[in-house]
Amino acid sequence: MKKYLFIMLLSSSCSFSSFSQQSEWNRMDSMYLDSLRRVLPGLKDSMRVNCLNTISEKSIFFRGSFKPEDFAQTSDSMYKYANLAYLEASRLQYKFGLTNALLNLRNSYSIRRGLAKDSIYEKAVKDSLFIKYGNRALLLAKETGNDGLLGDVYASGIGETGNNFEKNYKKAIYYYRKAGDKKKELAVTINLIEELGLSSEESLSYAANCLQLIKEFTPVNREDHDLVITTFENMANIFKQAGDYESALSYMMESDRYSRKNLGSGIPLAICGLYYLKGNYDSAYQYWQVWKQDYNSYWYGHRSYGDALLGKIYLKTNQLDKARDIFNVSLEANRKNGKFDTLVSWTPIIPLIYLGETYYQKNDYRMALYYARQGLVYANRVGDVVNLEAGNEIISRIYHQLGINDSAYICLLRHIYLKDSIQNRQFLFRLFNYKKAAEDAKKEARIGFLNRDNEIKKQELKQEATFRSLLIAVFIALVLAGMYVMRVIIQSRKNEKRLQEQKEQEWKLVQLENEKKQIEFQKRAAELEMQALRAQMNPHFIFNCLSSINQFILKNDSKAASNYLTRFSRLMRMVLMNSQRPVITLDDELQMLEIYLEMERLRFRNSFDYAITFLNAIDSDNVFIPPLLLQPFCENAIWHGLMHKDEQGLLSIELSMQDKILVCCITDNGVGRGRAGELNSKSAEKQKSMGLKITTERLALINNEKGIHTSYEIFDLKNEKGIAMGTKIILKISSKEFVEEEA
Repeated sequence: MKKYLFIMLLSSSCSFSSFSQQSEWNRMDSMYLDSLRRVLPGLKDSMRVNCLNTISEKSIFFRGSFKPEDFAQTSDSMYKYANLAYLEASRLQYKFGLTNALLNLRNSYSIRRGLAKDSIYEKAVKDSLFIKYGNRALLLAKETGNDGLLGDVYASGIGETGNNFEKNYKKAIYYYRKAGDKKKELAVTINLIEELGLSSEESLSYAANCLQLIKEFTPVNREDHDLVITTFENMANIFKQAGDYESALSYMMESDRYSRKNLGSGIPLAICGLYYLKGNYDSAYQYWQVWKQDYNSYWYGHRSYGDALLGKIYLKTNQLDKARDIFNVSLEANRKNGKFDTLVSWTPIIPLIYLGETYYQKNDYRMALYYARQGLVYANRVGDVVNLEAGNEIISRIYHQLGINDSAYICLLRHIYLKDSIQNRQFLFRLFNYKKAAEDAKKEARIGFLNRDNEIKKQELKQEATFRSLLIAVFIALVLAGMYVMRVIIQSRKNEKRLQEQKEQEWKLVQLENEKKQIEFQKRAAELEMQALRAQMNPHFIFNCLSSINQFILKNDSKAASNYLTRFSRLMRMVLMNSQRPVITLDDELQMLEIYLEMERLRFRNSFDYAITFLNAIDSDNVFIPPLLLQPFCENAIWHGLMHKDEQGLLSIELSMQDKILVCCITDNGVGRGRAGELNSKSAEKQKSMGLKITTERLALINNEKGIHTSYEIFDLKNEKGIAMGTKIILKISSKEFVEEEA
């Protein structure tokens, strides 16, 4: 059935187990098939049909290669036993066995699909056997009412909607869940993730379901282990698509450990690729060496990818000759694999594009253009967005060096567009992830409320039952003996008083909870007000940066614009991440400040220098301040002081800790506030006023909310003759409360 075909193909393409281990599994499969064939002559009726179907299904295994004759042999074996099962089940009117036989017959033809000009497959298509077998199997499965069998039919891609695999797989999951078959539910969920694509929002939910499913069944054979390994790899590849390489690496490491423990081989090349994306080139090279130990066992397409990855590592570590040689080895593996000249192939993309980068760095721009353009052709054919983005960026630089600036500009625009689309897709993925986490938390809270309501209702019912019992007891006591009447009445009054006191206590508890919620709402309102002020500051800063990029573009300085845009994108990512928190570490704040100052130096053509100095010991990872607090002061110093200075300017930022007070002195040797007031335009004054106004409001909110003293003072620096020598700002921040809140 199709689930076995899916498992084997997925195992062979993703896990990359060693062929010696694969051969051992194949030997075990072969022994199991031989045992089934030996017991087959002694079986009768439905047991014989089931055995024939099992032999047909278990024929799906490869003998250490992907040769056409292996596919043909597998198809013939499946067809032989499925046809025998079909004839026997038809004679017995055994619907369950007949349905399985039809599915196996259909899949025996599907295996031949990859064989060139296969007459058997072409005849099956011509006679519409796929449709006939599928429709009859679905009809019989519905007649049996067997949930597991219905799941098998839908998992094979058969359904009322035709070849809509997404809907059919979802129905298969539904029926497998009803049948309690965790293994098949996991297998078809993996198939659904492959159909949806790793960048789909639904894929993350289904991949998380797979993580839960692998906890609910015990693997007993190779196919089960492959399902577990693929589950971890799907999570890793989903996070890789989202740009979260750290999370991707943790899942890939888990997959590698599991594979080594249960299958005897790991997935070092996948781990190598993730370390490369993280920029850990030493670790990437070590895992590539582990992969190389079994180099000769891999097929040429896999070798080509592995060698190309090593070439990228050499390129990043500036070993250009080694990079060029290994990229050529990768291309040679493509030629041996017969894929280099095909219309649709992904394996030559990386070596061709990065050979272009290698020759570019060696200043051989003609050869660089020759290889990079070839790689871009292949990337266009298969829709490889990541390498299209990288290839356009490389070719843009090559054209620029060759003086073909029109083409360079076009390639640069394509690079920026593709890069933005990739980053937007990653952002949407993270947004969906955060939304899902919030919805899960909301569901858990709702379940908690329902459970509490149920407990209250149970308690009320229990109290009502107790009260009824008490009344019955009083009635019986009145009937039996009048002497107990007064005693019963007194006891009843005592019970009522106790119940009243209990209700009063419950009411008081409700009032206390309401007061607590009111306090929490007030605190939340203050936090939202702080976030609103930060949202005002971020557009103010982004406007200035975009204006700078616009100036570079207008001056036709594409290289400077690209460098500035790269720094700006990195800074924006940090701003977006940090602006969600009320406080960040001093180290994170200084990193954003350094990127901003580098951007301003680039913009003003290095007309000023800056220095960040610690006057005493400060643990910058444990000191917390509001985000983007220092940047407005530095911006004012540059725009209203240093930019008007004819000589080389200097911006000094000195940090010290005095009695748990963070003191920041920002000093510039500009023209001073008086002179700046005369020179600045109205727009500049507006920017200055907005920056200081927002910063002042932020500090006021912090002081009001935390009960601390955070302030700043501005001093005009003058020489002995009274001439302005610059401006000095002293900013004091009490960090104790922030540290406690963050902890």
